[in-house]
Amino acid sequence: MKRFFLALLVSLLAVATVSAQTQNFHVLHEFNGAADGANPEGKLLRDAAGSLYGTTFAGGPDGEGTVFKIDSAGTETVLFSFDALVSGSNPASGLILDQAGNLYGTADEGPGGAGVVFKISPDGQETLLFAFQGGLNRNPRVPSGGLLMDKAGNLYGTTIFGGNGNCQFGCGVIYRLDPAGQLRVLHAFSGGADGRRPLGALAPDANGNLYGVAQSGGDLTCAGRFEAGCGTVFRVSRTGKLTVLHTFHGGSDGAAPPGDLLVDTVGGNLYGATSSGGASFGTLFRISRNGTYAILHRFSGGDDGATPNGSLVLDEAGNLFGTAQTGGRGGDGTAFALSPAGQLTILHTFEADLDGAFPLGGLIRDETGHLFGVAVSNGLVQQRNGDVFEIRP
Repeated sequence: MKRFFLALLVSLLAVATVSAQTQNFHVLHEFNGAADGANPEGKLLRDAAGSLYGTTFAGGPDGEGTVFKIDSAGTETVLFSFDALVSGSNPASGLILDQAGNLYGTADEGPGGAGVVFKISPDGQETLLFAFQGGLNRNPRVPSGGLLMDKAGNLYGTTIFGGNGNCQFGCGVIYRLDPAGQLRVLHAFSGGADGRRPLGALAPDANGNLYGVAQSGGDLTCAGRFEAGCGTVFRVSRTGKLTVLHTFHGGSDGAAPPGDLLVDTVGGNLYGATSSGGASFGTLFRISRNGTYAILHRFSGGDDGATPNGSLVLDEAGNLFGTAQTGGRGGDGTAFALSPAGQLTILHTFEADLDGAFPLGGLIRDETGHLFGVAVSNGLVQQRNGDVFEIRP
């Protein structure tokens, strides 16, 4: 599970980046830590009317998280507040939206002790679609990212634990949850060459394949990891066949991908990030249609940031936009753009003030080119509760 205390001690090395720090950063909503929630971690969702939807990991009446909406006028509404014993708690991932206006997501905890898959209706009613069960077994549990829905209404996701392999309580699984509430394991990670601990939402291509990352496993000789291996990028077919597209080695190619790959449906490329490796502070990478792996940027831990989050977005000109959860001048994270030529531009450096700190959820982009994201906190000292922001490059 993602946590914003990763890699807080970063180097302040100078790097050759361009700063675009202007007055184009706007806080749309600052969370008060009470009824409206606190500490948003997941990627935002935007609907056709321009409303933004997301989750907070904490806050709400029971302190266990919320689902919120911010309309195009900037008004924030709490759609649902969690209660661990009944509805789940601590949602750390983004949401998806169906054609009827229902929201779907996952939460880390729940009545079974190991997370839930939920649906929230437009009028704020929750349906618990699946409760993962804890215990000393290898049942799939602890959903590790957002969801993906196919045309038939099946939901796809990953869990950190469960399945088989040489990991205590299993190395994690890829699952499908059908509209009747039946969960089927499509792939159980072994902890070896295929990886372990899958993270982030799965990304589809036009042929129905799913793409994702495992944070560890793969090259088991990779040093300096809590668990053996530096992670993998994989593809899963409709029938559950898994193909490893890249194995990280922890050196110049990076290590520990944090999840949420971007599939470029036009060029056929995959884009993602590693939270460490490269120059020790993470990388941005591309895997081309023919399988070639390339590093697009290595973070220095200085002005450009450190510990990038994944959840990248691409514009029509081929520019990538994203966030680094730490680093920058004060160590509180950055928002950046990367050109096709490899030039990284800093769009905003977070200062742990009213602008927030530790942007975990990456960025989304509207049709005008405006970018939206969340900051999980406002610094370790001030202890504000995070915000939703907009950047107009």
